[in-house]
Amino acid sequence: MPFVAAVLLTVLAVTLVPLLFPGCSSSRPEGTVRDFIRARLEGDERRAAGLTVEGDLSDFPGGEAFLAGSGVSFDAETAEVSADRARVVVHYRWGEGEKADVSYICRREGSRWKVSLRETEELWLPDLKLLREEEEH
Repeated sequence: MPFVAAVLLTVLAVTLVPLLFPGCSSSRPEGTVRDFIRARLEGDERRAAGLTVEGDLSDFPGGEAFLAGSGVSFDAETAEVSADRARVVVHYRWGEGEKADVSYICRREGSRWKVSLRETEELWLPDLKLLREEEEH
């Protein structure tokens, strides 16, 4: 009987903790990206920066903050995971018909996932990766 109780408590904890503490969902890549976008939409750049590998948004070209008040809704799903790297696809929607799918790259740091701004930028702007590689050589 103690085993059954332990299993039930574990299931409840896994189910309820993300609901009670929504900012703590970043143990999964899609949760991290959702939290990152929500923080940007709310204008909480400090919280958003804390969800990134870089810890700084100053050079990030993402336009999430500009979507605040636009009536946008979104959901996120993990498309690929390999070891400590994941690609998350965010499905943005406006009104009845407009939609856009945007990918973000996450990296695992310990037990937490964080948005990799550099890799996300390079995914969005492939020429940026080439320019960075040329600068390094």
